[in-house]
Amino acid sequence: MQYIGKINLNIFKKISQNILTDEVIFTDKQREHIQLRHPEILEKYEKYFTEIIEKPDFILKDNVRENTALIFKTIYERNKANQIIGTVNLVLRLAVGGDNKNNKNSIITCIPIGKNRLNSYKKNGKIIYKCE
Repeated sequence: MQYIGKINLNIFKKISQNILTDEVIFTDKQREHIQLRHPEILEKYEKYFTEIIEKPDFILKDNVRENTALIFKTIYERNKANQIIGTVNLVLRLAVGGDNKNNKNSIITCIPIGKNRLNSYKKNGKIIYKCE
């Protein structure tokens, strides 16, 4: 298990009022899940997980899974060119009342997305936060 960072509870309470903690983890099980199916995701984006969690571009409430947030971020290369590395959707399961009291918010997966898919999410989803 790896500690990733902290969410802003004021924002995420728009998904659930009963969030147990602001801490976010990345479990070994989920790391293995991503590594087996899409190892390039971890190679390219894992080092940005804290930035994605703590400084998202926008956040949607997941329409399918309860107590789950879809966090979107465009990642820029940290050099003078400031090139775009890619845009991702990081799926975060929130630890809420009724869960084990020791649970933490945890990363389910991270998915690279293109402009069309990103625009579709924005158009059809319930945006709970947008970076100004």
